[in-house]
Amino acid sequence: MIIDIQDKVVTITYEQSDTIGRSFRDEIKRNYKNFSSKNIILDLSPMKNVLSKHIKDFVELEIYHKEFNNKSFVVVTGPIALKLLPEGINVVPTINEAFDTIEIEDIERDLGY
Repeated sequence: MIIDIQDKVVTITYEQSDTIGRSFRDEIKRNYKNFSSKNIILDLSPMKNVLSKHIKDFVELEIYHKEFNNKSFVVVTGPIALKLLPEGINVVPTINEAFDTIEIEDIERDLGY
């Protein structure tokens, strides 16, 4: 996993050598304190086949991050069928769209939505 911490955003990118599933999620949770004050982009697009179960592993963390830290959590999957997406989590196909989503949510927070 590659963790790139910038000013307001941390990007966590899946690498082919990473074990996908709960161990990958648990590794992110172990490092969470280091970037809990930032918006998070979880980039799963390097995975060959992103499945709904891979995204569902992060729903709990996404809800916690939004409610308690008032920050965005966005998952980048690359192309994926809409019917496979779990509800309640931001999923976008590209890294640029993830940054756009964070920018929109920052504006909404500033406006009090």
